[in-house]
Amino acid sequence: MIQDSIKLQIMGIQSWDVAHPERLPLSHQPKLVLAGQCRLLFVSPVKPEGDSVLFYQKILKAMKLELTDTLHITPDLLLSMTGEQVPDWIWFAGDQHAEQRLSQLTQTLALSRVPNKLISPPLVDIDGNDVERRALWNQIRAYG
Repeated sequence: MIQDSIKLQIMGIQSWDVAHPERLPLSHQPKLVLAGQCRLLFVSPVKPEGDSVLFYQKILKAMKLELTDTLHITPDLLLSMTGEQVPDWIWFAGDQHAEQRLSQLTQTLALSRVPNKLISPPLVDIDGNDVERRALWNQIRAYG
């Protein structure tokens, strides 16, 4: 493993993601410990990039959050969360199993406080779609 890390450094690769983490044995998956400043956990198969980041930032601004207050993870990583730090919000974007994942997370970690949840289509399907934007905004306002 150390040799693989050195090879990656020599090739100029500073960080990397496993393409199929579900194929790794669960005992070897690292636990996800959220930083103290993480107020919103963005759970989506797709990381905001390009125009999606700008749209994402607009939504965050309406929630009085900054990009630095958030963390993106893929849905399969949610259950690796430790529960030491629980964000104020969990936003599921484009995850059809959001309710089940949140329920399983709450039970597994025995959370005393369940984060505010947002469930939406992927960001690219919300941007420019008034119906989806309004639905997302209504979810946000329901907690405010």
